[in-house]
Amino acid sequence: MAAPARRWCLAGLTLLTVLVTAGCNPLTMPFFLLWGLDPKVEPECKLGVGKKKESRVVVLSYCALETRRELLGADRELTSLLCTKLGETAKKNKDNFTVVSPSKVQRFKDEHPNWKSLEVEKIGKYFDADYIIDLEIGALSLYLPNSNNQFLSGQAEITVSVVDLSKEGEEPIFHREYTCEYPKSRGPQPVADTSPGQFRLQFLSRVATDLSWYFTGHTVEDHFPCD
Repeated sequence: MAAPARRWCLAGLTLLTVLVTAGCNPLTMPFFLLWGLDPKVEPECKLGVGKKKESRVVVLSYCALETRRELLGADRELTSLLCTKLGETAKKNKDNFTVVSPSKVQRFKDEHPNWKSLEVEKIGKYFDADYIIDLEIGALSLYLPNSNNQFLSGQAEITVSVVDLSKEGEEPIFHREYTCEYPKSRGPQPVADTSPGQFRLQFLSRVATDLSWYFTGHTVEDHFPCD
């Protein structure tokens, strides 16, 4: 084998070894080797398509009363992270929508304790919104069950619905049951290796990123994170 060919072969084997040991999906290797290409994964629910003006999107999240100290305020943090990711990616992709500030939405919820019972149209009118993304958090945890809180393992179950306020009725135009196990590739993490606070941020960031992909395009490389 000629020297240049041997070098290319060695480089390829080295890259594959790095991907596998890092926990990445080796099936994505062709995308890493196609220099200059940036293949995109299209969102399942495109917001603002066909609208003359930039659409306004409100993200609402709800979970039952949470008493576990490590998860207090997690719904607010997840909403904030999702809004940030949606805003950044929508701007990058030049999507035709903008996201209402999560602090404004939280203030509305604080001022209207019965907001969950309000009609979607009334909430949308309050924010002059075109879409409402509703997150119903059914389950959320940071620790591996039956591990006496010695191993960190993020689990999430979230019902995701979208209402287009330009359409009559309150039937969602999009509905998904989202589940997440984090970190999927490395498995549960001993608490001695990372702080619960740091792990919580990483876990919620992973969930927020996944949820944002329902509505904004992303690269194939991003679709296979090394976590």
